[in-house]
Amino acid sequence: MKELNISMNEAGQRLDKLLHKYLSNANTSFIYKMLRKKNIVLNDKKAEGKELLKDGDVVKIYFSDETLEKMTGGAAAQGKSEKPLPDLKKHIIHEDDHLMVIDKPAGWLSQQDEPGSISANELCLMYLMEKGELTEEQLRTFKPGIANRLDRNTSGLLLFGKTLPALQSLAELLRNRTVEKYYMAVVSGNIREPKTIKGYLSKDSKQNKVVIKKEKSDDASEIHTAYTPIKNGDGFTVLKVHLITGKTHQIRAHLASIGHPIIGDPKYGSMKDNKRYKSAGVTHQLLHSWQLTFPEDLSGVLSHLAGKTISAEPPKEFGFFLN
Repeated sequence: MKELNISMNEAGQRLDKLLHKYLSNANTSFIYKMLRKKNIVLNDKKAEGKELLKDGDVVKIYFSDETLEKMTGGAAAQGKSEKPLPDLKKHIIHEDDHLMVIDKPAGWLSQQDEPGSISANELCLMYLMEKGELTEEQLRTFKPGIANRLDRNTSGLLLFGKTLPALQSLAELLRNRTVEKYYMAVVSGNIREPKTIKGYLSKDSKQNKVVIKKEKSDDASEIHTAYTPIKNGDGFTVLKVHLITGKTHQIRAHLASIGHPIIGDPKYGSMKDNKRYKSAGVTHQLLHSWQLTFPEDLSGVLSHLAGKTISAEPPKEFGFFLN
């Protein structure tokens, strides 16, 4: 017999949905047959499958070890790499019972791009398993994860929800744009005044790029980006950028569209300026997710962050332009 103790991470979903996650190799008819025959029970009572689970509920599965192994697909092991894994601990900016905020270096994936690859998301899962906060068994029914994404060669703040309530709260904050996202960028040319710019972004899937248009079209999303100059130098400007809407490549493409591409950006940048600053150690776009400011009225499991700003200092590549 296998006993599943329902926590806040599984609560709120239907019993049959949980069983589909846990018994990943079982089809729907098999699951409902086991419920009818009381091989699966909820709180020691016959269940239909449509019941909404509550924190503290107990699901019991009366299968043989062989059947359970077959229906769960064996161990829910995380992907392993033959390469030495980065030390996540030194990149953790904030951690509490529900949330972890990490400072992702340029070069790390936010999430897996193919099975077996290692990303910030997998490193966070491994870290929690090493701490004993997460087990392979728990991963069958709930998987903590990254709530926001950064391009591979963009550095800075990533939000990792450790619990379901945290992930739900983060999703709402990002969807409603009530968490303010500020980036640091180094761009070609000189910008003297702060400004908010508007445009329309459409994707060019063939070239894996986005295009910024001045006029609205059916295939384009309206975008807003604000920037404030921090420092002007010889042919460059360091900007504080407020990402008001959050679309793929928005900051990179939007700044390039007004004649101020990000230095080091191979996709939207100036080849001439990229070559010029390569000798200063610039090997990727100088775009850094710098600050996240949470709303004053934040409630729920993240209420302790209400009105607070979490920051990650820019990496060493920015030093040449800031000093």
